[in-house]
Amino acid sequence: MRTTTFRFGILIVTLAAIAVAPACITKEEKHEDNKAGAAPPPPPPAPPPPEPARSAMAVDQKANYAITAAAANKCLQFGGRNTNEQALAEIAPCDKSPAQAFKLQPAPGNYYRFVSALSGKCLDVQSISPDDGVLVQQFSCNGGPNQDWIIADAGPPGTVRLVARHSGKVLDVKDSKTADGTPVIQWTWRSAPNEQFKLIPLAAAAAPAAPAKGAPAGEGKTKKEKGEKADKADKGGKAKT
Repeated sequence: MRTTTFRFGILIVTLAAIAVAPACITKEEKHEDNKAGAAPPPPPPAPPPPEPARSAMAVDQKANYAITAAAANKCLQFGGRNTNEQALAEIAPCDKSPAQAFKLQPAPGNYYRFVSALSGKCLDVQSISPDDGVLVQQFSCNGGPNQDWIIADAGPPGTVRLVARHSGKVLDVKDSKTADGTPVIQWTWRSAPNEQFKLIPLAAAAAPAAPAKGAPAGEGKTKKEKGEKADKADKGGKAKT
């Protein structure tokens, strides 16, 4: 009797194990199915294309430059001619004002940062994006690769292309337009006229001559002014001091 009971118990345990096994297999299969159906991770961003050779153009680090769109013959400035963070780059008639003046600040690797004389902020590709059509703006200088630019020859004499370090794409006047306020973007280099620029040095305003050290007030006046006073004195007029 005991033997029969024992065998019956073994039979029940065996049947229970057989019933549970498919459920375990089903769970594992579902887990594998979920893994197979999961979205693959996004591919890493493509590296920028090889950098072009640098232009042989001599850069005066003490001078201010106008960034002139060759096709439109207009100068780059930031919208509203203000100092606001993220003001967008645009073209406008050239007027040699501080709003259109830039220092070419060297960066390691033979790059340049274009620093606005008006705001002290850098020419910057929004969000460090590598995509065509991304707007260019001014942003606080921070050493980011989207603020580093290569000055490379563009083809026609005196023209350059300005290549963003992070993307390998160039400064581009959107849709080849020439109207005032047309935005400036980055785009793949196509040798197009709206991707060609000129860097034109702006003459600094002459500073007034300082009097010689230790000279009394009035000693710094020009010879021309002194001569005019002498002429007035000869004619009976009293020269004003």
